Amino acid sequence: MTTEPKLLPQNVGYVLENIEFITENGAELRTGEKGEQEVKKHFAKELMKYCDDVTEQPFATHPGAGTLTQKILCSLLIVCVILFAISVSKGAVLPSSICIFLNLGLFAVFSYKFIFDGTKLDKITPKKLSANILGTRFPHGTSMRRVCIVTHTDAPLSPRSFLFGTSASYILSLCSVIGNTVLFLSNLIFLFCGAPVNNGFFAALRIVSFLFIPFYIYGIIFINPKKTGSGISASLVPSSIATSIFKQFSEDSFRYSNTELCCLITGSEYSSHAGSYAFIKKYRRIFSDIPTVFIPVDEITNSEKLSVFFKDGSGNKGSVEIASVIAQAAENLEIKLTKESALLGTASFTPFSVSRFPACSLGTSKKHTSKTLSPTADTLSAVKEKAIKDVGALIIETLNYYDS
Repeated sequence: MTTEPKLLPQNVGYVLENIEFITENGAELRTGEKGEQEVKKHFAKELMKYCDDVTEQPFATHPGAGTLTQKILCSLLIVCVILFAISVSKGAVLPSSICIFLNLGLFAVFSYKFIFDGTKLDKITPKKLSANILGTRFPHGTSMRRVCIVTHTDAPLSPRSFLFGTSASYILSLCSVIGNTVLFLSNLIFLFCGAPVNNGFFAALRIVSFLFIPFYIYGIIFINPKKTGSGISASLVPSSIATSIFKQFSEDSFRYSNTELCCLITGSEYSSHAGSYAFIKKYRRIFSDIPTVFIPVDEITNSEKLSVFFKDGSGNKGSVEIASVIAQAAENLEIKLTKESALLGTASFTPFSVSRFPACSLGTSKKHTSKTLSPTADTLSAVKEKAIKDVGALIIETLNYYDS
């Protein structure tokens, strides 16, 4: 049993009404804040109208842990640049040797935290409570498979609209990796050459190293999890679209023949990823009763540059099969869709794929998020109805494929 792949006009309006209500009544969506709690209550209340079962799963997380780690790494990189400059000026071996060990340590911490998604360092920040909301709509017949749409209610952080837009974290990460590598190699060559004083070649490398300092300063000053901008986060769009699909199915009394449909709304900002891990840790065995796939929907800014993400920076792979199903659904609807792998960081499908569940994520291409509509929109008119219609239709058509 399938349904026509489109959102009815009243449900497109419902998405916009949802976003407007949330931005007017719960702008402060940071983890543990009243705004985030109110938004969770709102979505839980809405899903209760259209789902057969709704559960809430509280979990503890450490918001801002990634940001604080990033600030510490940037500060130490500045120290490394200064140590290298002293070594070149004075022909000193000790500062250069210290710098080499710092470079190795920084690379290890960066890789653990931002590439391999390590959480041991999160304890450096205070623990706060967030929650997952899971809505389930059972099939008309026996459940033979399960499809879980995953979204989150991210807060609009101010760096998104400052200087580098949504590319800020990627640019900063890339500059940190390159700058750290340049420093490490420069110090190795410097020591191998006998630590010459004011050598022209090493003086040039010193200048190159200093060129990266503005990026490190940017990471220290401007990326702040406590600074949230007013406006509409692009992460609210998929959360509202998923809820509207359940609403439409409920109003049409529609159920898939054998496919159990789930909507998982995780925490805001950094805790959205932690929420996915908390969910899969608790429900891994329960969700293994029938074949289950997870499709996290990331930020949606428009529907012209949609992409499926099937590989993250650590080399962890999502499901090519799911990517192919979504791509076929997009082709049927004449929606442009590309396959993309994340250059750095961990994709949103990772918590599920590492637990051996098929998963891949859908969202706006990372190459275009800062070049089109700003993910932090100040007015509701900036949220395009076409994006809502296209993404809603694409999700429904993907669900049709799984049921058929």
